[in-house]
Parts: sequence; C-alpha cells; structure tokens
Amino acid sequence: MQISENLKKLPNRITMFRIIITFAFIPAILAERLMWNYAALGIFLIASISDFLDGYLARKYNIISVFGQVMDPLADKILVLAALLCFVHLQVAPVWMVIIIISREFFVSGIRTMAAQQGKIIAASKWGKLKTATEMTAISATLLLISIHKTLAHYQIKQGEFMDISPETWMLKLIPYILFFIAASFSLISGLEYFFKNKSIFESEF
Repeated sequence: MQISENLKKLPNRITMFRIIITFAFIPAILAERLMWNYAALGIFLIASISDFLDGYLARKYNIISVFGQVMDPLADKILVLAALLCFVHLQVAPVWMVIIIISREFFVSGIRTMAAQQGKIIAASKWGKLKTATEMTAISATLLLISIHKTLAHYQIKQGEFMDISPETWMLKLIPYILFFIAASFSLISGLEYFFKNKSIFESEF
C-alpha cells in the first residue's frame, strides 16, 4: 500500500507536537491559578493520546524512521519526567519514588542503546507496559486531584469557609503516594527484568 509523504511524516509531526506541548505543561501545573491546573491536566491527556496515535499510525502503515525511533521514546520521557519533577516541587510525590522511576528510565535507555550497538532490538516487556500504564494513571490522577483540591479551596474561600483543604489533606497525599508506590514498584521490577534478560550485553564489558 502506497502512502503519501504527508502521511509518512505525520507520526513524527505528532511526536514533535508532544514535545512542544510538554513545555506548556510545566508552567501550567506550577501556576497558582485554577484554570491553568485544569489546562495542565488537559495538556497531559492530549499528549498521552498523541503518544498512542503516532504509535498506531506508525504500526498501521509500517512507517519507520530514525527520528521516530529516537524521538518518540524521548518525547515520552520528557513528558513523564517533567510531570514527576513538578510533583516533587509541589510536594505531592515522594522524592525517593521519583528517583526510582527516573533511574529506571535512564538505566533501561542505556541497555537499549548498548543492545542497538550490538545489532539487537529489545522489545517492551509485560512489566514495562505495566510500568507505563501505572505511571500515566498516577500522573493523570494526581493532576486531577490537584485541580479538585484547588477547586474546593476556591469555593470554600468564596463562601467564607475555612475547612482543612491544605496540601496536607489525605486525598492529595495518600492517593498519589499509593499510585506512585505502585509505579515505582513496577519500575524497579521491570528494570531488573531488563537487566537479567539482557545481561549478556554487559559480559564483554566486564
């Protein structure tokens, strides 16, 4: 099946779009205004959908490019790492969990790079896919909770009420903690799986 040049380039354009909107996501989530926090949630969801879309198009039409192979996973990492670092700044994600998740990303990227230099391609594992799913769920849920928290704060201040709606409330602390704990656990497990399944890559180095 012959496809047009525009269609061939569409997955790469979607990937580039995802990278660009990530830089709009950062100030939106860090902003004090409520509308910007909802905008951050919307941007993240759009970016997540675009990730699915460019992958779907690439698979359906067998579109393979060096740009896509390098930049698509990089775009995903930029988006996720930006969200995680913002959450640490906002004190809604534990630092040690974020360190595990980020370390795993760099570690697996290193393994993939070494494998590629040896002519090997490492496919995503079941644990890797679970890691990605839990990461996206944790980030989306946390963005939603931040928006809900600020909505309640805005409403109660407007009504002259002063209930305990600080960032220390259980909803904004406990739920992200549980979700990021699961994501960090899957990150650790999948990182170890990648290492043990591909430890032959390291044999010539030690």
